[in-house]
Amino acid sequence: MKIKEKTMKIIVVKNQKEFDNLPKKFDEYTRIEIRSVRSVFKIKINFKTGNSSVVAWGNSSVEARGNSSVEARGNSSVEAWENSSVEAWENSSVVAWGNSSVVATGNSSVVAWENSSVVAWENSSVVARENSSVVAWENSSVVARGNSSVEARGNSSVEAWENSVIRIFSNIRLKLNQFSVGIGIGIKIKAEYKSGSATLINKEIAKYDKKLFLRMYKKNIQKGGEILLYKSVKDDNTDFYSGKIKYIGKVICPDWDDNPNRECGGGLHLSPTPELAKSFNNGKIKKCIVEQKNFVVYPKNIDKVRCKEVEVIED
Repeated sequence: MKIKEKTMKIIVVKNQKEFDNLPKKFDEYTRIEIRSVRSVFKIKINFKTGNSSVVAWGNSSVEARGNSSVEARGNSSVEAWENSSVEAWENSSVVAWGNSSVVATGNSSVVAWENSSVVAWENSSVVARENSSVVAWENSSVVARGNSSVEARGNSSVEAWENSVIRIFSNIRLKLNQFSVGIGIGIKIKAEYKSGSATLINKEIAKYDKKLFLRMYKKNIQKGGEILLYKSVKDDNTDFYSGKIKYIGKVICPDWDDNPNRECGGGLHLSPTPELAKSFNNGKIKKCIVEQKNFVVYPKNIDKVRCKEVEVIED
């Protein structure tokens, strides 16, 4: 249930001591507003307060650790560590480390390290390093390094380095260096970097496979090696196509075919993101996991894959 603004308690924090003195959980929903001076204080957040949200305002500086969650606004600066989650607005600046997750909007700036995940909107700027993953929308700008992967949409601009993989939608402005690969609009492009410039060395019809799919969606890989996928179903939890397969618990395909060159039928069809799942059928989203041996990738499209067996883990 959405809490109305007038019922929300607000606590303003200006320094580390005031934040440390906050209770770990609040009886009523509380918004903690950090309003410090960046040059004087950096407030460290190392826990997630129960029944509350943390918002950094007005040039505040915050260091988020230990699965903390922060919303950055008004030119705030946030350094995110250890699986922390940050939502950046209004020209805020974020440095993400250690599998942190960032959603950047409103011209925010993000530097992502160590497998961090970033979704960039509205002219945001992202530098992705060390296997980080970025989805760029609406004129965002991305520089991808160190085997990072980027999904670029809506006139975004991407500069790819060091074996990064770029999946391109629409008319993306793409600069390739050092054997990076761009894939989009059915074309695979490879460039070689020599003497300060990139030279096109290969251009061919793109062919997807499981290895590329897992690299593009490495954030979906679970600790046990399974891949996280999404299925859009009807209100009664059945599939849209046959209306007979119910997505509850473990689901087994009745007509499995492991031929990767088959696009339709012969498998349970799931997508790597909720948005892609809804692009096929706009229904209720089921979060599922599947063992890597139990799905195949069609060479001409990775918006969905065909699965032998999946397990529904969350509605």
